[in-house]
Amino acid sequence: RSVVKQWYQRRVRGSSVDKIKEKNLNGHASVAEDEVNAKYMRCLEEPYKYHTQVPGKAIRDQTIEAMNLWLGVEKSVLQKIKELVTMLHEASLLIDDIQDNSKMRRGQPAAYLIYGISEVINIANLKYFEAGKIALELGSMTTAKNVDKREASKIFHDWMIKLHQGQGLDIHWRDHYICPTVEEYIDMVLKKTGGLMMLAFDLMYIFRNQSDTKLIYGTGRKFLETFSKFFQIRDDFCNLWDVKYAANKSYCEDLTEGKFSWVIVQGIIKERELETTRVMSILKQRTTSNEIKRYCCQVLESLNVKAETTEYLETLEKDLLEQIEGLGGNQLFTKIVGLLSPSRIQTD
Repeated sequence: RSVVKQWYQRRVRGSSVDKIKEKNLNGHASVAEDEVNAKYMRCLEEPYKYHTQVPGKAIRDQTIEAMNLWLGVEKSVLQKIKELVTMLHEASLLIDDIQDNSKMRRGQPAAYLIYGISEVINIANLKYFEAGKIALELGSMTTAKNVDKREASKIFHDWMIKLHQGQGLDIHWRDHYICPTVEEYIDMVLKKTGGLMMLAFDLMYIFRNQSDTKLIYGTGRKFLETFSKFFQIRDDFCNLWDVKYAANKSYCEDLTEGKFSWVIVQGIIKERELETTRVMSILKQRTTSNEIKRYCCQVLESLNVKAETTEYLETLEKDLLEQIEGLGGNQLFTKIVGLLSPSRIQTD
């Protein structure tokens, strides 16, 4: 007991008492305490840095740059919006991997498998709050007139709610084996996948160059909704059939997760008409067997889901290019859509 007591006294003297002495008269942390805080913050940040050391496709950064050709937001404000959106995106992926029990992310083990679930949840939540702080600061950064300085924070919180609603629906359907309708699926996509893009667009729109911008809000939103559908349905398609996708994540990961993706929903709907349940039955197994996954893909192909999804993606691609032309053209967006073209997907 005496040893423990001595250890405790040393800890008190070395931390509480000394730190109190180190405080200045204004109550601010001392240089020594700041150094300690910085040291521990580096520890807290490590899972996030591990996760972001392999960059993603940066599609959201590119879409923000493309939108700015229409909106003309000041560079300093634009940079902060990009920082906010990137932070939210990366943090949401950390959480997604836990909720989906994903093993790989960008060709390396998911962060929670290295650092543990608790640390990863904590740093992801911290990044959410840091992004919220950026939203609060945005109003004071712009020289634009007639901008409500509280509007950016309101937009941030509104879309954070919608993002979590979309994610919650995706999880609820998966965990309760409820196949959504096509309309329900699209509504979820516009909240979950479209949420970050619409968050960026809404922020950019209030800080737009009002003297030069001709883009009408509703027209811009319609374009981004189409783009969000295109982006997510393409991702769902790639999860089952794109060779490169399998190398970075794992083979047909959506089947192991039990996710009701676009192609899975289409397959289940078609099987209902045939009064068969192969796709739904396989989905319920959360299988890790590549043989079973390949069989499921063959079933979906026999139901014409692969071909019809490819055709739908081509239709969406054409629609996007026509909308871009109608909005006066946009070289960056045209390039992005081209890079995501279904014709570039490498299938078996």
